[in-house]
Amino acid sequence: MIEKRRIEEANRNVRQYLSEALLMIGDSELKKLMPFFMDQAERSLRTASLLFDISTDEKVKEAVRVERSFESHLWVIVTSYYSMFYATLALLASEGIKAGRQLVHKVVADALVHFFISNRRLAKMLEVYEEAKETSLELIGREELMKRVEKKADELIVSYERERGKRSRFQYDVGEMAKRGYAETSLRRAREFVSEMRIMLLK
Repeated sequence: MIEKRRIEEANRNVRQYLSEALLMIGDSELKKLMPFFMDQAERSLRTASLLFDISTDEKVKEAVRVERSFESHLWVIVTSYYSMFYATLALLASEGIKAGRQLVHKVVADALVHFFISNRRLAKMLEVYEEAKETSLELIGREELMKRVEKKADELIVSYERERGKRSRFQYDVGEMAKRGYAETSLRRAREFVSEMRIMLLK
């Protein structure tokens, strides 16, 4: 669950970004960029998967002719994060929201929380998908469904926030090694996140 103070921080930051033109809203032309961003998300996800396979599978290492000691868990984490980042850019573009070039990762993360969690818009978008899957909505009741959807929306944003922080920590702290477990978790989160965004954007 995203903490209230994180939502408040994002709301404050977004107001500042808008006043400083680090974030722009209302550009309907941005929707044209959605396929590009989702393509980049998919490519990043495939790259992360390939790097994970090369890092963990002896047969793959042999096939691509790298030494047995080769591992690239750091780049699995980084490219997994980027797949989520690009999927988020696609979601923002679908709503006419564009981040500038400065502080782009922080701006995008705050925009995601501000525009899609603090007012439950992401939860409502996920509700469309959930409703399509549910054949017996009457049995569980709409209130229970909304709780599940809001929880799912929060989980997606929390995953994004964790991966953004992890990317910074591993990418810039040379002394800390990225381990296989972290890489595996990053890849799993990225697959789920990109999958959910793809479903929402197809609606």
